Amino acid sequence: MADIVVWTKDMSVGCDALDDDHKVLVQALNDFIEAVELDEGVFVTDGIFTVLLDYSNYHFTREEAIMEACGYSDIANHKATHNALKEQLLDARRRYMLNPSPGLEDEIREFLMSWLRSHILVSDMDYKSVVEQSGTDIEAVLKSVA
Repeated sequence: MADIVVWTKDMSVGCDALDDDHKVLVQALNDFIEAVELDEGVFVTDGIFTVLLDYSNYHFTREEAIMEACGYSDIANHKATHNALKEQLLDARRRYMLNPSPGLEDEIREFLMSWLRSHILVSDMDYKSVVEQSGTDIEAVLKSVA
């Protein structure tokens, strides 16, 4: 089986709710890898794309609300990154549904792995200290966006 993403402590952004969101996204990526390798077909992979798209939207909304509430200064750039990632994911899904070839499967797998790793290990680490030091009631913020 191809490489999968394994959640490790160094992926933590210091906020349990966002870490849990990231774990769901990591599992969806791993589900995509498994579905492709087991040749489960486009109906299964499209369902996984739906999970990735829906949960990404849910997660990005929560993450942005937390960043805003905590006073993260680079929120505009982070939102722009989220929007770009959503567009790339929509494009990957569209292309895959039109032509689910092995080469495209590899490309999408690499994109998803790179996306999650760079999103969590690079972009999200920028706000980690701001969230941790803010003293913001994260649960209250999340209830306001639910």
